[in-house]
Amino acid sequence: MAVGVFDLFSIGIGPSSSHTVGPMRAAAVFAEELKAAGTLKKVASLRLDLYGSLAATGHGHGTMTAILLGLEGFHPEKILPEEVEERLASIAETGTLQLAGAGEGDGVPLPYGVKDMILRPLTVLPRHTNGMTFTVSDADGGVLHSATFFSVGGGFIVREGEEDAAQQELDESKKELPLPFRTAAELLKHCENTSLSISDVMRVNEEDSRSEEEIRE
Repeated sequence: MAVGVFDLFSIGIGPSSSHTVGPMRAAAVFAEELKAAGTLKKVASLRLDLYGSLAATGHGHGTMTAILLGLEGFHPEKILPEEVEERLASIAETGTLQLAGAGEGDGVPLPYGVKDMILRPLTVLPRHTNGMTFTVSDADGGVLHSATFFSVGGGFIVREGEEDAAQQELDESKKELPLPFRTAAELLKHCENTSLSISDVMRVNEEDSRSEEEIRE
């Protein structure tokens, strides 16, 4: 399988990879797209719709606060614990987040907080129960950018409209591994044919994209 140990055991704030890490990552991607497109300074308002499971259990799983951090440009694997507390306290106190401002201080101050998020727990988008749509508009109400993401588990996200391409990419990457497998039966067959243990098979596949030093570290 193309998803390796270092993908499955990703670094991020808890308590949930699909409800916390994934949404935070999606929000960060959206914020970075605004900056890359040169439309960040034009943003006057933000709308976020959370669907299905994200809306139903978001408060308990920290989904909303993780998204706020992501919108500021923080990534789950890079943000420090003290930064989490500092930024969330500031947003709660001022009612304002710094859109795409993480690390550089050039974000756009935007009045926004958890209370502004639109929760749709009874609406499940066709592709996945963990759906979220980000939309930003200018001062005249014109939409500058909008994107829908799905948090599909393990911290992985997929953009709406790119599901087939993501699956194709995953399938192609599986074929390129030294010992590719889709099922546990295929994994065990590799063990039988090579006399390697399961962990040895995984190591061989990991070494296809990482050095031994990186893996040991």
